[in-house]
Amino acid sequence: MYRTVAPPVAARGVPAPPLRLERVVHRAFPAGRNRIDDAFSERHFTDLTTQYGVEYRPGLVPGGTGNTFAAMSRELVESLDLDGDPVGVAIVAHCTPDLDCRYAAATYLSEAWPHSPLAFGVSEQGSCTPFVALRLATEFARRHALGRALVLVLDQAALPYDTGLVGDQALRGDAGVALLLSTGDGPGEGRGVRPDLRHTPGVSTEDVRALLAEQLSPYGRDITVVAGSGIDPGRDLPDGLAEVRGAAKGFPCSALWAELAGPAGPRPLVLVEHDPTTGDLGVCVAGDAP
Repeated sequence: MYRTVAPPVAARGVPAPPLRLERVVHRAFPAGRNRIDDAFSERHFTDLTTQYGVEYRPGLVPGGTGNTFAAMSRELVESLDLDGDPVGVAIVAHCTPDLDCRYAAATYLSEAWPHSPLAFGVSEQGSCTPFVALRLATEFARRHALGRALVLVLDQAALPYDTGLVGDQALRGDAGVALLLSTGDGPGEGRGVRPDLRHTPGVSTEDVRALLAEQLSPYGRDITVVAGSGIDPGRDLPDGLAEVRGAAKGFPCSALWAELAGPAGPRPLVLVEHDPTTGDLGVCVAGDAP
């Protein structure tokens, strides 16, 4: 049995010790094949929706199938082509729910390698959940001298009930990003950088702009900022930044981190997200300060 306590929340403005981004894989998934209209799933979703006053509507999922997080995790891990190389800790980050509680992604990850790494899931921080997962991966690697950590960031949209999300907030598909991190010094294929990660809880919308100005100031204005779904660039970002663009809509967790799978640009890449419901603010800088 593994016994632990949660790593301490980083102090405001103090980054966690970085791991090197060794490899990044982004994948959009076609329609899934896992059935969610069998008798067990019907009971599960009926019980789930009844507790929250929501109607179970199986007709919202064409064909009655979807992608479970375990199935998506398997494809992402296979895409990394690790050849059995050990991973010390594997964490699944998500804010949309899994479809099948009978076989969790963390269960698959604990069985994916002969050495059975520590594996668990993280949610409940909304679109900032990946920042929390990366902080946890860093802390576990530091505390237990682990050589590698894996964070899987997952979204899925096949839900048999009305989420109430409309417009830009509506879920648009299934996707995942695998972030393989290492304590080594090699260049790797993931930009060869040690992302500077900052996760700050308890931030109101009114405080986002001032705090981001403080946290981004060491990097100057010559940076590329990618704004997540909870960031309004005109309201929340400092003036005069070299480039600002938005993450793809409809993928609340994975869209922002998919940016790390692209080719490196001439400037540091900064991922920024705020979840107004949870109050979490996340900043990840992939690149060096001038």
